[in-house]
Amino acid sequence: MNKKFRILLVDDEETFVMNLARIFAVRGFETKTAFSGFKAIEIIQAEQDFDVVLLDNQMPGMDGVETLRHIKNLAPDTEVIMLTGYASLESGVQAVREGAFDYLMKPCDIEDLTEKVQAACELEHIRRHPILWPRKKAGEIILFAFLPLKSEDPLTSALDLFNRYTGKKSADTLFITDRLDRLQGLVTKSDLITAARENHPLQKITWDSLTHHPQWLPEKCIGDIMCRKTITTGSDATLREVADRMITHKFRSMPVVSNEGAVIGIIRMRDVLEFIEYEVE
Repeated sequence: MNKKFRILLVDDEETFVMNLARIFAVRGFETKTAFSGFKAIEIIQAEQDFDVVLLDNQMPGMDGVETLRHIKNLAPDTEVIMLTGYASLESGVQAVREGAFDYLMKPCDIEDLTEKVQAACELEHIRRHPILWPRKKAGEIILFAFLPLKSEDPLTSALDLFNRYTGKKSADTLFITDRLDRLQGLVTKSDLITAARENHPLQKITWDSLTHHPQWLPEKCIGDIMCRKTITTGSDATLREVADRMITHKFRSMPVVSNEGAVIGIIRMRDVLEFIEYEVE
């Protein structure tokens, strides 16, 4: 990391905030903490040079969405990532409407969170493209550039595929299909890190270090570590149905399947929240 990015961590759980501050400091970020929305606003007013604010949604006094609104008024170029243990469709939509970079659910893997913060730091401006028509169905916001994996592929294939997705396109989950494109399971970055740590128990392994040392992965197939618990949606499902399902199961992305059960693409929570305003009164 050439530039030392500045992040403000805002949460009323002081122990959580201080632990997070230490973790991000080790990863090269300059961190500052606030234990309330009011204190966060004071800090922003005084300094206004944070790259990212990591903001809890459920706080007494001033909640996350209200704090987000004030932050965006004071420092519109600062990206804000909402982090909540009590996700709801309404709060997610509202956060995105108010300009949140992303809306993540606790517990959140620290490697995924670090990458999301890094992506937000490196993005100088989010350019919102005009919406030409109201999206109401899952099929209208499918990402067709879906690169599936097979269960017999080596773990390094998953590592390579994860590294193809960067910035706003970054993925935290990859989906495994059979030869007929039917969903078999999923694999996460955490799964790969766990496999590498089990293979090298004395080695301190993070996602960044694993990316530079793929040889730490064991010679296993993806099918050996993948999770077979998955959820899917059809392209005709409404965005509200999709969002409720993803929030319930704590998924940030989900495969869209055809009537025959073949995976035709994926849908992301971030995109659902951006377009779902047409369904929320």
